[in-house]
Amino acid sequence: MNKMKKQLLFFFLLLGFSGFAQSNMIFKDRNYFEAQNEAKEKNKPLVVMFYANWCEHCKKMKSSVLVDTDVVLFYGSNYITVAVDAESEAGNALKNKFNKLFKVRSYPTFAFLSNKEVYLGGFSGEMKKESFLEEGNKLLQNDNQYETLKAVFNAEPSNADKCLKFITAVRKAGFDATEVTQKYLATQAKENLFTELNWRVMANGINTIEAPEFQFILDHQTEFGKAASPSRVEKKILFMVQDNLRAYVDASDTLNYNKRRPYAEKIHLRKTDSMLFKYDTQIYANTQDWKKYVAVTQAKTDEFAAKDSNQLVEIASVYLNYIKDPIALEKAINWIQKAIEISENAEKHLVAAKLYLKVKNKAKALEEAEKAKKWSANMGWSTSESDKIIQEIKATK
Repeated sequence: MNKMKKQLLFFFLLLGFSGFAQSNMIFKDRNYFEAQNEAKEKNKPLVVMFYANWCEHCKKMKSSVLVDTDVVLFYGSNYITVAVDAESEAGNALKNKFNKLFKVRSYPTFAFLSNKEVYLGGFSGEMKKESFLEEGNKLLQNDNQYETLKAVFNAEPSNADKCLKFITAVRKAGFDATEVTQKYLATQAKENLFTELNWRVMANGINTIEAPEFQFILDHQTEFGKAASPSRVEKKILFMVQDNLRAYVDASDTLNYNKRRPYAEKIHLRKTDSMLFKYDTQIYANTQDWKKYVAVTQAKTDEFAAKDSNQLVEIASVYLNYIKDPIALEKAINWIQKAIEISENAEKHLVAAKLYLKVKNKAKALEEAEKAKKWSANMGWSTSESDKIIQEIKATK
């Protein structure tokens, strides 16, 4: 009988938790201002989840972490939660409303606010249950909240630990922490900077490639390598180039790309030079600046892409589709032949065939098309594209 009572009690407890979770769903799509009013009425802080409908990380969190019983219990008890489609009209209005407190740069972004709309902290990206609970619990404590971390640092700007904590909060809010770091560094003698803790401050806090402190890192790679490790220093340098230039490349923003590119060019590491080559080719292709595209690929393809089959094919294909100069096209033929030497396939032979046809070398074009057909046939694939090009070559006068 006792055993049966325990089983029934356990069953009803489960039902209770399930009912609580269902009736207290967290991060529902709702009007932000209604959620804020509820936060005031219940004297609770507010958490806003900014998501996008196409964001797989958002969908994954919504279907797993945000319906977990422990997460629902914790956030439902301690916060008022609201989810906002960040790309909707209401979402854009909300981002603009708070753009001086925090930035929504990726999805999902979780912003923690007091019921008076004081920014407490936040973070972006998909999180596991344990980390999500930990972050939520930390931000309930005044010592971990943004304004407190700011005040503590400003009261003692020479303290590296306090600086690092505030840098982390600033970065999580979506802002550049360079000025915070500069304030700390102004309190330090240069000869005392080469420690592991100071490396962490600089690595996390210096985020603009034109900052004098980044040049200081470049000038003292050996010293910082001893304090941290050479690989960490190199990783920071590569990240700086990527973080400062990639967004401009993706947006085809040549104005800002060209403003910051010279700082990366001065680094003179092979890995950064190779990165710049890829960025140059991408942005010139995106903006269809074929004169600059030809100039950079003619000058640097052999140096930075000679062993990269995919990049050689990509460059040769651009020449095939957009470049008319016969001398430049001969270089493209050399590149596609190098790509074939690295790893042969039908696609590369077809590109070679079309390039030869473009420079009016029918014999070579036919030879490459036949190779493409043979390669496809051996693989059991369709030869229709090869057959079409062969007919086109034979029909060409």
